[in-house]
Amino acid sequence: MQICAVTVAYNNPKEFTRLLRSLEGQLSLNGLIVIDNSYATSIEDNAAAFRAHSQHYQFAHHMIIGKNIGSAAGFCCGMKMAHEKGFDWVWLLDQDGTVEKGCLDALLKNAGQAEILCPKIVDIDSPHTVLPQSGATLNCWGRVVFLNSVTESRNISFFATHGALISREALDRIGYYDPRHFFVGHEDFDYAFRATSSGMVVRLIVEAEARHPHLFPSKRSLLIAFGVIDSVSPERETTVAVRLHPAARLRKRVSDYLPEGLLWISKPLMNDKNCRTNRAIESLSDTYLATKRLTTLQLGAAIVYSLLYVSVLRIKFGGRIYLKKTAKMYSISMLSKLRKKWPFKSVEEFCLYVCN
Repeated sequence: MQICAVTVAYNNPKEFTRLLRSLEGQLSLNGLIVIDNSYATSIEDNAAAFRAHSQHYQFAHHMIIGKNIGSAAGFCCGMKMAHEKGFDWVWLLDQDGTVEKGCLDALLKNAGQAEILCPKIVDIDSPHTVLPQSGATLNCWGRVVFLNSVTESRNISFFATHGALISREALDRIGYYDPRHFFVGHEDFDYAFRATSSGMVVRLIVEAEARHPHLFPSKRSLLIAFGVIDSVSPERETTVAVRLHPAARLRKRVSDYLPEGLLWISKPLMNDKNCRTNRAIESLSDTYLATKRLTTLQLGAAIVYSLLYVSVLRIKFGGRIYLKKTAKMYSISMLSKLRKKWPFKSVEEFCLYVCN
């Protein structure tokens, strides 16, 4: 069985080197592909780290892009290369994470149970803290609900990129990450949706452990705003090892049972002329994904809920949020759902249409 690790490097040689060192303990790993989106100042250090930690692989390739094409495009390129090289499994890894010894073997022991296998993800600075990135399911409204405890292996609806082991069958049937509608963020949820919609299984394996930094402050604030996580009190479990982070724990509250919350058009998006940065396209990517994965009823409920919520934010924050353009974005989403056709070839087209 041939397994190839794929990672996207970006402007942090220390994190990149730390990841490569953690891979040396994965005895079943045969290949390594690095897609390097870094600026010139980091490429030389990344290349040196790659040379130092890739000699024992049967296949190793360091592709220097020369610009930041985003994680979605980077992983897409790496997945395609590994697929064409004939690997049986592709192991996706974030540059800022690591994997624990035996992680890959623990995943492979469950190879017959699912087409996509995912490890338990813990805080890299606090390994007894399980992060929400470990997986998510859906409620009846289609809302993404992150797991509030990780004590046993189970099938999940969504996964985070770091540590996800993807079979050749999945690559054959649904391809790779979508770089047209995603830049950084949501591309892994989109891939999970495509996989499960095709009848494939995504499974969380608790015996496999990967480590990753806690959510970025901006992402954490967004999740808190929508009531997905609690910024105050941790969930107390009988076992310390399954306790969630105080600032990233799922709240067992009414909001978990509300419709999915969509994002909105904000001032940073309007100020971005090329519509191609993480902050600029996150709202558009989220709306595109919601249009795909929610039923018409669920999408309608999500739009009504989101408009009410954004209206409150508009009163609170004023000109930082553009209510009319947000409503325009939602209306395009609903019309696309009713017509069963998405009118834009890329998120840039969607962005420019909404902003103009």
